[in-house]
Amino acid sequence: MYRLLIVDDEPAIVNGLALLFQEKADFELEVCKAYSAREALEIARKTKLDVVVSDIRMPQKSGLQLIDDIVYYWPSCRIILLTGYSEFDYVYEAIRKNVENYILKTEGIDPIFEAVKRAIDKLEQENRHHMLEEKALMHAQFAEPLLKKEMLEALLLGEPVTSLLANARYAEVEFRIQTEQPAFFIAGQINRLEEQSPAHKSKLLQAVQQSFDTHLPVSIHGEQAIYDANTLVWLLQPHHELIARFTVEDHEVDWQGIVGYMKSILEAVQNDCEENLDVSVSFAVSGNLVDEWNDLHEQVEAARTNILKRFQLGQEMVVLDLGMKAEMMSSQMLLIEQIHHYIQNQLSGDLSLTAIAAEVHFNPSYLSRYYKQITGRNLMEYIQSTKLESAIAMMANPQMKLNEIASKLGFDSPSYFTTFFKKMTGTSPQEFRNLQ
Repeated sequence: MYRLLIVDDEPAIVNGLALLFQEKADFELEVCKAYSAREALEIARKTKLDVVVSDIRMPQKSGLQLIDDIVYYWPSCRIILLTGYSEFDYVYEAIRKNVENYILKTEGIDPIFEAVKRAIDKLEQENRHHMLEEKALMHAQFAEPLLKKEMLEALLLGEPVTSLLANARYAEVEFRIQTEQPAFFIAGQINRLEEQSPAHKSKLLQAVQQSFDTHLPVSIHGEQAIYDANTLVWLLQPHHELIARFTVEDHEVDWQGIVGYMKSILEAVQNDCEENLDVSVSFAVSGNLVDEWNDLHEQVEAARTNILKRFQLGQEMVVLDLGMKAEMMSSQMLLIEQIHHYIQNQLSGDLSLTAIAAEVHFNPSYLSRYYKQITGRNLMEYIQSTKLESAIAMMANPQMKLNEIASKLGFDSPSYFTTFFKKMTGTSPQEFRNLQ
């Protein structure tokens, strides 16, 4: 499933396009909405985007300026620009930025459908190409320098980083992490890896490492190692430019923002491994390692333990944030209850698959399948039925106006609420209320 972001400062256009794409059966898309370039950028910083349909002229920042920010985070994202203007300078600038398509709003919905379809086709071709490259690389043998491997293993087993860097034995080893700068680690576990033969186990570990390297952006660099023959570990460091982009007031780094960006990258790795290697991989992301290097061994052990606990509960493709207190679920139904509780308390807010997955530390793509496997119904069905039940309950109060109910349930407009209600019940909200 691909993710489409629609951006326009006119809510009616955004909501209308979103509804049309959701109702079109031949598109399997998760549709996100943004009503300004600023809101679109906030989404891009924490959510992997595949296709963006954006208005070219918006207040504060234009669609053309927005392209640069989105492509920085997601270089393979396809951009389609919409405008009511046909001046040549806009077209020229769009072509110069390698925009996928440039469509006048007066052309109607069909050219937009076609442009998104072509963009998805190109993404499919690129994915097949990457898959072939990865398969070819799996057959190649890349021997890691012995001393670096030895040094990283010693570090993960608890040897102080300062003594290792001062050890003359490793004087020629290029350790690409500056320990005084912001850095973090990621631990990865392949589910049911112990069931594999030693040879196949080794190939799977290498293949997951290769997938990770493929998806890791150039704005993050680091080292990788295999800990205790089973756990994949990456020591990572964001470049100065990436840190600057996540620096807020008082020169403070928004570390949770960086972690959120990393989670979206890990989502792509998980999906790649599931589709191309037929394995599920779970990850844990640490907090900032500055002043925490001497506790690295304990933190890696904690990460591995938390992931294995999730495996025991039948939970796969998890992404844990070790910088936050992640509540460990004691059963599958407790997780479902947590999802339901979140939805019931966020009816007027963000109920996207990405937001719900972040709440329970799951991969968004896997969460949808996991929920259906446990409950026998689609997650979207539960969200819609919950909104309907809440609407009916609120409509029993004659003092509440329909537009107020629509707002409390997160609908962008009363007309959108009416469309939803009529689809669910066969009658409009006003007709339903009159019958009560």
